[in-house]
Amino acid sequence: MPTTIQWFGGAGSPEIQPAASGGLNTVGFFGASFGFSIRVSEFNNTTFRTNANGTTDGAQLPNLRFANISGAFVGPSVTAEELLNIAQTETTLKVTLTTDNPIKTQNTNFRAFDRVSINNDPSGVTIRAAEMRKHSPVVRGSGNTNWTVVAGSGAVLNMFDQTTAASTVHDWYVGLTATPNSIGEKTDIGFYFETEFL
Repeated sequence: MPTTIQWFGGAGSPEIQPAASGGLNTVGFFGASFGFSIRVSEFNNTTFRTNANGTTDGAQLPNLRFANISGAFVGPSVTAEELLNIAQTETTLKVTLTTDNPIKTQNTNFRAFDRVSINNDPSGVTIRAAEMRKHSPVVRGSGNTNWTVVAGSGAVLNMFDQTTAASTVHDWYVGLTATPNSIGEKTDIGFYFETEFL
């Protein structure tokens, strides 16, 4: 089997298709429900898998809404949770790397861009990201304590090295939240993930 990288909703489904598929290959941020706008200076109330133009409802993803630099509202909750207390299954994305032979990983990062160049900022929107590492409901997580604004090559989310044990499957859980910088539809937003094998 070739080395693959797959993107899923944080709970493990649905799969977000590869960018070149032309199908349900996009993470869409919305207001109260699919197709509803987010007001300027407010944050997403819902998140969906959708197509590049955000016109097809391809299933709801776990939603995180920015509360403060170290917290988020999970799903429809109106009570903020500290990022370290958010379960991996409640994150927006699960990125899975599968290889033939056991490997370790390092220098992993995640960024948002404008779909033209991975070095450019996303257009018209501010995206915040955090890596969640909470494996157990009774144990505090060990991921990011604060949100990071991700914007092209100038502001990336540096993720934890996975060097403790070699494995053929590696998972990363990424929470995302978005706010528009101006009125109007925002479709020039993409996400990029990279890592090194050891």
